[in-house]
This record gives sequence, C-alpha cells and structure tokens, in this order.
Amino acid sequence: MRILFLANTDWYLYNFRQDLAHALRVAGHEVVMAAPRGEFAKRLEADGYEFRAVEISRQGLNPVSEFAAVRRLEALYREVQPDMVHHFTLKAVVLGSLAARRAGIEHVINAIAGLGYAFSGDGLKARTIRRGLLPVLRRALAGSNVVFQNPDDQATLRASGVLEDVPNHLIKGSGVDISAFAMTPEPEGDPVVMLPGRMLWSKGVGTFAGAAERVRFHLPLARFVLVGSLDEEHPDAVTREDMERITGSGHVEWWGFQEAMNATLQQAHVVCLPSRYGEGVPRVLIEAAAIGRPLVGTDIPGCREIVIDHKTGLLVRPRDATALSEALLELLRDRDLRRRMAANARALAVRRFSTTTVIEETFEVYRKTAPGFLTSVSASPEAVS
Repeated sequence: MRILFLANTDWYLYNFRQDLAHALRVAGHEVVMAAPRGEFAKRLEADGYEFRAVEISRQGLNPVSEFAAVRRLEALYREVQPDMVHHFTLKAVVLGSLAARRAGIEHVINAIAGLGYAFSGDGLKARTIRRGLLPVLRRALAGSNVVFQNPDDQATLRASGVLEDVPNHLIKGSGVDISAFAMTPEPEGDPVVMLPGRMLWSKGVGTFAGAAERVRFHLPLARFVLVGSLDEEHPDAVTREDMERITGSGHVEWWGFQEAMNATLQQAHVVCLPSRYGEGVPRVLIEAAAIGRPLVGTDIPGCREIVIDHKTGLLVRPRDATALSEALLELLRDRDLRRRMAANARALAVRRFSTTTVIEETFEVYRKTAPGFLTSVSASPEAVS
C-alpha cells in the first residue's frame, strides 16, 4: 500500500514517526512524508522517504488561509494517490481530513496527540476556541478512524458528541525503542534536574526556572538544565532574549538541541516536564522512564499516563513553582526513593510504551481501517535491529 503521513512540521515526522514509517517499509509498504519543508526534510529524504512540501500554518484559524490549505492538500492527495492517509497533530488532522474527503481518499487515520490549550484552559479565550473547534472536529473526523494517546482526550471528545459513529482507539504514545534506551544507573556528582523539550512557555519553562531558584536555596549544588531548541516562530516561544534572561540568573543552564537524547538523559538524576496544557503522552518522559529516571510532571492529560504519582515519579499542579520545587527537593534528598521510582519507571516503559507494542497496536488499527493492509511480524525497529 501507498501510505501518506501528514503533520504540521517535518520535525514531528522525523522525531516521532520514523519508527512507524520504517516498520511499514519493512512490511512492504511505501511511505510518503508531507509537511512544511524545514531542516528535517532533508534528513527524511536521506533516509529514503519521498517528501512532499506543503504549506500548513501551525497556528491561527483564518478561514480564507485554512481553506486555501485544504485545497493545497486536496491537490497533493490527488497527485500522490495514497491508499491511506495518516494525519498527525491537530491542525493536520482537521485540514487533512477535509482534503481527503474532497479528494475521495477512502482510508483515513487521524491521530490526536493532545488537545492542547483549547481543551485544557478554563478562560474565556479557551472556551471560545473550544466552542468553535468542536463542530469543525465533528465534521473532520466523520468517516475516519481516530487514535488517541491518552484516555482523557478520548473521553472529552466522546462526551462532546464529536465521536458519535466514529471508530476510535487508544494507543498510548508514539513508542520508544527500549533496547536503545536501556536502563542505566544515575550519574555520580552534583544532582541534575533536566527539562527536555521545545523551548515553549507552555512546556513549563517559566515554572521550571522559578522552581530552580527555590531548590537551589536549599541545595546550592543542584543543577537545572533546559534541553531543546528555540522555536521562535511559535506564538508561545521562549525567545533568545528570554533565554538569556533565564540563564543569566545563574540558576538554569541551557544546553540547546541535543541529537543524542539517550546520552543526554543519562546525565540527569531527575527528568521534569511541568507542562501547562494537555499532552498526548510526552515522548521525552517515556524515554527518561526507559533509561530509569524518576519523573516529575504536571497532573494533566498525557503526563499522568507515564508519571504515576509516588510510583514512577511525582505529579504537581500546573503553573505552581512552589509545588514543583517541593517535589524536586523530595527526590533530590532521597536517593533510595529515586532508585525505586526509576525501577518502576523502566518497568512501565517496557510493559506499555515500547516501539514494538505501539507499532503492533497501530497496525491493528490499519487492518481495521483497510482490510487489505498486510503486515510482517518482524515489522518493528526492535525486531529488525
């Protein structure tokens, strides 16, 4: 089969969906990648994928520009003529589904990896966006198979009526190669608390910086490290000036983008993601769990699927630097507690979030969507590595 992946960034396809694409190729299928062209398109092409550049805005709801994007996607689908399309990220789900219907694509998979601010926020702006988005989602998802990464998002859209007569499935996360991310002991030396991810305020960068100052008042040798690239085109971006101010305080380091996340995560004693809004299931937390690091995350959809409170880590309220600092102090002061949570985290990652498990579950959705879909039993990266 010819299967097209669509996302609103090439970064997403490269970092989160290459394992699935590889498994499809091993099973004898052809995969076409489509997204706005960025720095990762060449990497996908170097790995042998056909890449199609298509313009999709990452933010905004301008009806004129969005309809133009649907028309561009419709043209792409008619040209590529995929047997199946798999949409990732909410914007691509909406626009891609409308385009697929216009192009007559029969088999459509829509992956909801977090509903974000519109469904997590309680303010007037969030409620207004939510009211406008629900009927659009209802129309877009009709006739497709929908895959959720966490049960909270699935329950939200079920309760809203969006999923009426729409087949929907729960597959937690995008999968991590647990053989590549093997269990390792925590490092010697001063304790390191790490926040890996894109440098966005919604990822909790400000909360992390506030907690760093509080923790270092009690444990001055503790190091707080941000790992990830700036994303200054994003409306929620931490700018370079912001980062200079944060690191200028002397409490936080910024390591920037790191290619080898396995080796980077091994330098941490605790991995932290104090996101403000709902996530799918954050891959960085799964990777950290896989190598055996205790986790601290916010009590929001997605994070609590991998951060099991007082088992694999600690959950705190969003936007609460004091609560975050208290949780981090509890872990940094108790090495035995960190070891117990690390072992639990590794066990959960192996049991529930391995690449093999996620790919097998995704292939089952493909089979339900397109009965002609055939797979190889050795299709996962772990099985063929």
